[in-house]
Amino acid sequence: MVPHDLIADILSRLPVKHLLCLRSVSKLWRSLIDDPDFINLHLSRSLKTRTNHTLILKNTDIRAADLSPLGPFAKLEHPLMSYNHGVEILGSCNGLLCIRNIVEDMAIWNPSTRKYQVLPYLGSCKGYACGFGHDPVADDYKVVKIIQLDRADDDKPLESEVKVCSLKRNRWRKIKDIPCVSSFPSANGVFASGALHWVLAQKVDLLVTSVIISLDLAAESYNEVPQPEYQDDILQLNIGVLGGCMCVVATHGDARVDLWVMKEYGVKESWTILISLAREDVAGPLRFLKPLAYSRSGNQVLLEHDNINLFWYDLVEQKADDVWVPGMPLSYETEICLQSLVSLDVDGRHQKGEDNGDIKKMDDFLSEGFKLVL
Repeated sequence: MVPHDLIADILSRLPVKHLLCLRSVSKLWRSLIDDPDFINLHLSRSLKTRTNHTLILKNTDIRAADLSPLGPFAKLEHPLMSYNHGVEILGSCNGLLCIRNIVEDMAIWNPSTRKYQVLPYLGSCKGYACGFGHDPVADDYKVVKIIQLDRADDDKPLESEVKVCSLKRNRWRKIKDIPCVSSFPSANGVFASGALHWVLAQKVDLLVTSVIISLDLAAESYNEVPQPEYQDDILQLNIGVLGGCMCVVATHGDARVDLWVMKEYGVKESWTILISLAREDVAGPLRFLKPLAYSRSGNQVLLEHDNINLFWYDLVEQKADDVWVPGMPLSYETEICLQSLVSLDVDGRHQKGEDNGDIKKMDDFLSEGFKLVL
């Protein structure tokens, strides 16, 4: 008889779609594949070997394709109905996507298993930024919402309110506000090394500088992340994650873009330039560049350029090759999602509102033509 551990080791090398089929082989295999230890084994192996990754393109709908080899793209049916308005992807972590529709319904969704959990309704507000990631201490997934508050005097510092909803508690609660800054986050948080990150502007005297603020999801505390020693003045600063490492995309006008990677989280001296792209290396202006993933060999990096172009950058030959796959829309937003068996454990779970009381849905919800697919 084949040892149980050997069966688990072999199965952990398979894609999720094959494992879902194999659950019907026997009760023993179903029990093994559904076991949390096996799910973690499969997840860690996928991350280590750079396998089982999906590239997601979001336009009015969501399309996905295996990353290696890339394509073709197929439409994904997400659980939040929003007709022609589509949904926004707020973040990706361990195979789970956090999504939101136009009437502010939010859900955590595993596209591989098609399981999802709708979050308690928090209501709409003037402006906010979100983030989604994993708390490794509590082994819990958390959604963070930074809400911009109105201010009577424009000369006063910006005020915000930060709320967190974890899958285990399934309710929103208020935490410590983000440190006083001169601007509100313009993008959703980037998850790396157990923390969410945002780029904010900080004004000291008459000088305005960009700072990277992190929120540790376990301690729920804020810190400033040290930045690289940039060689030239920066026109625009963006952050991302590549291979699990924090990275910075520094745009030096229209002339050059540098991609820095923090190889040891929190250590300023570990920042290294991975890619430096000149204007002539790509088609079109260098307005926006987003790192997505390494190839399986680690010798190439997939990047998104200005929401209209994908290309592989060869780290050895230092050249870019455009990517086109059947089913790609003309313009899109990108996300990398791991194919995983991570469970949401939603069976029998009752939705609750905030700690200070339940929040009701908008009375005109159905009249607006939006509904949940149950």
